[in-house]
Amino acid sequence: MSVDDLSPEAIEFLNAFEKDDTPIDFSRIQEIRAETITSDAPAAERAIKRHAITREDIEVGGIPCEHIRSTRTQTSTGTLVYLFGGGFIFGCPYSDLTISGALTELCHVDVIAPKYSLAPEHPAPAAFNDCMNVYREVAQSSGGRLLLAGESAGGNLALLVAQSAVRENIRIPDAMGLLSPAADLRPDSYLYEPNYTRDPTLSHSILADVLTAYLPGIDPKDPIVSPIFGGMRGLPPTIITTGTRDLLLAMCLRTARAMHRADVDVDTRVWNGLWHVFEYYDDYPESAESLSEIASILNRKSQ
Repeated sequence: MSVDDLSPEAIEFLNAFEKDDTPIDFSRIQEIRAETITSDAPAAERAIKRHAITREDIEVGGIPCEHIRSTRTQTSTGTLVYLFGGGFIFGCPYSDLTISGALTELCHVDVIAPKYSLAPEHPAPAAFNDCMNVYREVAQSSGGRLLLAGESAGGNLALLVAQSAVRENIRIPDAMGLLSPAADLRPDSYLYEPNYTRDPTLSHSILADVLTAYLPGIDPKDPIVSPIFGGMRGLPPTIITTGTRDLLLAMCLRTARAMHRADVDVDTRVWNGLWHVFEYYDDYPESAESLSEIASILNRKSQ
């Protein structure tokens, strides 16, 4: 695959990244989570400085959350509910500040980021239930714009939340951002072609471990866990981003097509040469460019 369009920083990332297909040792899950947060800390701290972020622990709908905002925003125009990624087993709002920090500044909104329950201790649908509890309260109390976004597993949950809001006849988001959303949790390898081995940051073997922990006893085609099989009609204007190396590229395109068929206003941006949730990494200009574009679309669609 040509890398002619990539920045030197992105090419350096591709050349240096060491893919790890080691099976997840769930007996060490707490330790692995702590190690992951430590690894994410330098980028998170850079995001705090870059976007002048303040963070506060709060509770919304009975769920612990982080309230994130940029001090560069004089007056908030609303609220963004942001759902972090990490395969339903890792992750936290702090680790995703590279994304949510950019969006809080560029969208001029407060961010509410739930610390939703993780598997295997809390398998599906616990994460969705937590996110939905938070969203219901924010939807009821927010007087300004209401935005919803998430990456990877968080994109799965954001789409589930939006679908549930339509079903429950409560306020739907004014606009939604989905970054490489994991909308189809079926493990079939053919669903990940042509990028079965192309993504430097994600592998099918890791996905298999994740789904074993997250979906015990649940059919992966159940719309409560795979929103691609749920109702799309009535969803808000949406931006979906992915990359030509993203393991979930085909899934993102199938999700966008399902939304188009339901007459949803959806923009799909496929970045040449880039990988799963490339916006998560702040070492190259494509990440900042995509986040700026996402924010611009969310702002325009939510007016």
